[in-house]
Amino acid sequence: MNRFALAYREQQQLFLWDKTYLTGILCKVGGGATLLAQFLVQFFYRPTVALIMTLCLLGLLSALLWLSVRRGKEDWPQLPFCLIPAILWGASLSDHALHFDALVAALMAAGFLAVYARIERRRLLWGSLLTVILYALAGPAALLFALCAWILDLFQLGAWGWKSILFALVAFFCGGMALWTLAVPTWAAALTPVFYYDLDTSMPAAHLVAWLSVPVAVLLSAASRKVFRSQRHRNLIVCIVTVALALLSWAPADHFRKQLEKRESLQSYECEHYVAQEDWDGLLRACKKGTWTPGAANYLNMALSYKGRLCEELLKYDQRGAQSLLFLTQEKSMDVHVAQIMYAMGNMAAAQDVSFNLLASTVGYCPEMLKINAKIDLMRGAYDVADKYLSLLEKSPHYRAWARRYKRFLWDDAAVEADPELGPGRRSFPSEDGFALFEAPLTELDRVMEVRPDHPGAMQYSLAFRLLAKDLEGLTRFVDRYYGMESLRTVPVPVQEALIFYSDYSRNFEGVEPVSLEWCLSHGVTEETVRRFAAFQQESIRTGGAAPKGSQGTYWYYLLYKQI
Repeated sequence: MNRFALAYREQQQLFLWDKTYLTGILCKVGGGATLLAQFLVQFFYRPTVALIMTLCLLGLLSALLWLSVRRGKEDWPQLPFCLIPAILWGASLSDHALHFDALVAALMAAGFLAVYARIERRRLLWGSLLTVILYALAGPAALLFALCAWILDLFQLGAWGWKSILFALVAFFCGGMALWTLAVPTWAAALTPVFYYDLDTSMPAAHLVAWLSVPVAVLLSAASRKVFRSQRHRNLIVCIVTVALALLSWAPADHFRKQLEKRESLQSYECEHYVAQEDWDGLLRACKKGTWTPGAANYLNMALSYKGRLCEELLKYDQRGAQSLLFLTQEKSMDVHVAQIMYAMGNMAAAQDVSFNLLASTVGYCPEMLKINAKIDLMRGAYDVADKYLSLLEKSPHYRAWARRYKRFLWDDAAVEADPELGPGRRSFPSEDGFALFEAPLTELDRVMEVRPDHPGAMQYSLAFRLLAKDLEGLTRFVDRYYGMESLRTVPVPVQEALIFYSDYSRNFEGVEPVSLEWCLSHGVTEETVRRFAAFQQESIRTGGAAPKGSQGTYWYYLLYKQI
């Protein structure tokens, strides 16, 4: 169970203190579990808090199951059985597609079971009533409760306990009614944990194992009281169960670890946390400690951009072409990091297009995308729309202060234009129809540069794109056009290295318009860079074309020896 994977859940929903929102959720099947889960997850913006809260809930699940099956102080050896579901659920929660509602629903089932275990009269009536109430509040968890209650009654009441199978029939009836009224799409969603899983994703069977571990734990606990009566046998079973728990916990945990690593999710969860916190140093640390992936490289370079060091420190890290700045799949599928990078590079129209399409997840509103949309609509002067986004954020306790800080810009053009973030952004729109990815990212970025050449993010990404794409001719034309402006008063060292290399190349090959050394010196290339390039050339000749020692980290090494 990864704390950043838990914290990422907070970025997939927005809990609102709003009457319409609250009643709307409660009126749905399983609305009670959903509402309680979203209330708890709103505190997950701190990863350590998310982990502690989740561990407490898992411990509460085990405690409620144990309270349901114990009959006296001598029943403590049954506790290890009740730990089995907590361990398996902890592994299942590593899969982000399984909503947190699932754990809350299992907790509610365990709580109802603890109440039912204390009922002595009219058990069939109360059990049936609890099943119906639980189905309305937590969905298929009612069937989980029904199975556990039936198992308890079988061991406690003997032959009479078979009558408790009525609870399962009631749960099936409730599921059938939910299906008939179209509250759920399938029988699987009506009666199994598929109800709590992303609808467009196939649920792994391991989640069903975690789900069924609850009645299995009740069965083992109840059976152990009947079978093992002596203290010696009880201690023996505790040892056996402890070993079994270790084996049970390893298998699903390892399964989901491999699954998450395959999807590059664990690292992206951590990166998203630092982006939401605007902790760029933390984001750099997170990107550097993991293996290289296009997504990690995108986050790393975005952090460098916000720190104003993208071009200067670009080649201190492993870069593999322009996809290190912005990775798009062949079908141009969108992700939250695309919106964040577009915003960082000053392409506000593209950022808004992507963030609007990603505004809602399967669980609820994505807060970061709401914030981007609100800020961009303030830049646009679309104050009525911005007010709607900010009003949503204002109803969430964690984002209330942020929303109120930005609400002061509503219908105040002078305040927006004077703001160091919103003002430059307002002038970054090349045109109202310039939305994202109709053309290549660099082409759209050039349009931004035409109207906002002083935008630091746009300047850094424009230079970095050309450097990593090894487009020396385009880089030379770009520097010729923008050198001396506020955002390019000094030329970053990697750009200097690229310019002096292209100058030497252009003067020694026919068919290329020559770029003189004097031009380079008048466009930000220093004498020190010229001397280092001469030394690099001499060392390359001496080594017979092999990479000179100590040249790693220079643009010349990236240009000549790095395959992209």
